[in-house]
Amino acid sequence: MIGRRRLLRVAALAVAADLRAAPVRAADLWSVDAGALRVAPGLWPGSAVLPAGVHFENIRLRMPDGIWLNALLYLPEKVKQGARVGTQLCVDPYRGEPNGWLAGDLSRQALDGFAAMFLDVRGTGGSEGSAPDEYMPAEYDDTVHVIDWISRQPWSNGAVGMYGTSYSAFNSIWTAARYKPPALKAIFVMGGTDDRYTDDIHSPGGIMMMVDGSWALGMITDNAMPGAPDYDLNGRAALDRWNTPPWIVTYLKNQLDGPQYRRGSLAPDSYGLLTTPTFLVGGTLDMYQNFVPRIMRHAPAYTQGVLGPFHHSMTWPGPVVNWHEVQQRWFAHFLNGADNGVTRDPRVSFYMPQWRAPRFRDPGAIPGEWRFANAWPDSVFNPGKRMFLRPATGVGGDLAELAGDASSLSLRYQPTTGGTTESIGPDSYEGFFGIDSRADDVFGLSFDTPALREPLEILGFIKVRLFVASTASIATWIVHVNDVAPDGTSTIVTYGFLNGTHRHSHVTPEFLVPNEMVPLDFDLFCTAYRFSPGHRIRVVVTNAYFPVVWPSPYPMVTTLFTGGGHASFVALPVLAPMQSLPGHLPILGDPAGQKHDPAQDEMKGYTFTRDYVAGSATARYQMGPSAVTCAVSDADPARASLTISTSEKNFSLHGKREVEIRTEASLRSTVDRFLLDIHCTLLENGKTARERDWKADVARQFV
Repeated sequence: MIGRRRLLRVAALAVAADLRAAPVRAADLWSVDAGALRVAPGLWPGSAVLPAGVHFENIRLRMPDGIWLNALLYLPEKVKQGARVGTQLCVDPYRGEPNGWLAGDLSRQALDGFAAMFLDVRGTGGSEGSAPDEYMPAEYDDTVHVIDWISRQPWSNGAVGMYGTSYSAFNSIWTAARYKPPALKAIFVMGGTDDRYTDDIHSPGGIMMMVDGSWALGMITDNAMPGAPDYDLNGRAALDRWNTPPWIVTYLKNQLDGPQYRRGSLAPDSYGLLTTPTFLVGGTLDMYQNFVPRIMRHAPAYTQGVLGPFHHSMTWPGPVVNWHEVQQRWFAHFLNGADNGVTRDPRVSFYMPQWRAPRFRDPGAIPGEWRFANAWPDSVFNPGKRMFLRPATGVGGDLAELAGDASSLSLRYQPTTGGTTESIGPDSYEGFFGIDSRADDVFGLSFDTPALREPLEILGFIKVRLFVASTASIATWIVHVNDVAPDGTSTIVTYGFLNGTHRHSHVTPEFLVPNEMVPLDFDLFCTAYRFSPGHRIRVVVTNAYFPVVWPSPYPMVTTLFTGGGHASFVALPVLAPMQSLPGHLPILGDPAGQKHDPAQDEMKGYTFTRDYVAGSATARYQMGPSAVTCAVSDADPARASLTISTSEKNFSLHGKREVEIRTEASLRSTVDRFLLDIHCTLLENGKTARERDWKADVARQFV
């Protein structure tokens, strides 16, 4: 989704009066040249949020290759009297500006006794250079230099911690594991990954994401916008980024796993590199949660981890955790040496949610309870309760503990179906699974248990083994596990994908041989859930998940084999009765603190339409200034498309210039190609200053 990882984006549509002060002189800085870096004042003269007792500096740091990076620095006033403090560092490409939520968060860190820094990745925000891709080696080199520079500052005690959500979680983990800066003492990461190929926005299960591809298209606008607060159109930084190819070109040229994605990934064999104390947070309504139990299991570092009822915001729907308090306690120990007992806390915290009536918009906190342990049960990774898929009279079949006799079921591929009932919101982050899924269930093969007599709790990875065949050489399989309430409402609990051509390898796929049976083994996204008595567990097997997954190109019929020697099943990670340890997570108890503000919701509209004559479907999303459209046809699934129309408008510091970027972009597919067409327009005071087209024609690779 366009806003999936844009957690720190703050639009500068108005400039606070206190940001219009006189420029800062180098002599006024509390920061100094150190190590390989040189420091100079930045262009922001002040911070819109600056409580008493906090000092603000916008600084520019000159890297060894001459590139200047932009940083926001908040310091407790006590360092002027000689105090030395630890530093919390966030490195992100999402335009740090000293206003709004970001300024408030960094100020609170300073009030808690830390130095707090937000650094714009080179080629983004106010930093010079180019960013031809995410997580480039130069980005990590910059981060290592900055950490060393921080450790040498007169206000630093020599200890640095990295933190962040999504992008900044990814780079925190890899900086700690691969580069090991001596001053980096701990990290605190949310919504991260241990595998950039299977557990990121691009290719989970070897498929290609569809509507989430709008994030990559939207980043074109973000990365092309000149840096704040002057938005200079003609400076070196602006010209560098204007001429940098969009990230999506790199993604299209790397549809298969390989070195591109091993950079930044602990999986499969680099977990041993992570020795820095690490706090991990994931949301079971997200697709960035698998890294929490896997890193805790495989890495030698001291770790604590939380799985909670959140989508990618790591906040909603909740119960909403006061992550600021949790993070400050972690860093108070590892950076400032506080003996606060944090290492005596239970290492594992997870929320066990239960059913509630689904709604598209924010329904408030999910009912359930927090539980605490010192390790993840083995069943999280090795689920033992096999539930076999068995045909039954009528549509679909039964989900049973016995495999039954050999049989098979056929399913005609309908590319326009599958994911139309996945909720998107609030904050433009998918994840509630909040719409009744029955409308999509009927287009797959559904298998239900009888109504449960006792509650059944699961925690971990549901493993899937399917025996399948396809009349086409490329096919994707999608599996949902749903909770079916007594009234028939079907709510998605978790899901997963596997591109059948990737059944042996994401590096060297193999085409399916038409009508030849093959086994498929894959995990669904890690989850925790309590199925209540009277409810049924449903497994849905399908080949389409529009508009979430890019449709495979060929009309086809797939076969699912069941029973006998080819018994397809799911293995549930049933949680055995356990005694929860005493534990605590600070929950925002004020109902207003747990209530999502609709005014802050970027999702303004979602429309799904089906043309029954043409056999086509269109999904349209309006997210702030961005209009996203996905389209596909049942008759010709190869010709699918994703289009986005978006813009970003900013005003210079003194409000004298309006700078806007408009982007019209489309990604279309044929049976064997992906065709990218992007047009960007840069405007100053409403007049076109510059235009640029980007086009790419890339072979479709096993997808």
